[in-house]
Amino acid sequence: MKLVSIAKDFSKTPRGRTARDGPFNGEAFRKRFLEPAIDAGQPVVIDVGGIPALPSSFLEEAFGGLYRRGRPSPRLIKSLVKFESTDARSRPYVDLIQRYMEEAARRARG
Repeated sequence: MKLVSIAKDFSKTPRGRTARDGPFNGEAFRKRFLEPAIDAGQPVVIDVGGIPALPSSFLEEAFGGLYRRGRPSPRLIKSLVKFESTDARSRPYVDLIQRYMEEAARRARG
């Protein structure tokens, strides 16, 4: 299982959806960490701790975007991508991410 800390492995200041929003955007995170793990069938745990703020645009694009980009089934994504938070302040982001993923999965199913 691969552990990815957004703060340590990507940026302490992630923001935005795409490259137009800066280098540490949701699309870049998804392409660098999530898609390769899922394509390889490798479980990945995302640590959302250690970041003062995780903007909704970043979270929705990184995690909800998995479903819009023709990734494997929602069931497979859910089985491979897990979340944790190393600090209590960031724990609400886990619920928010899961909500974005569920909404995107529903839309992808039609």
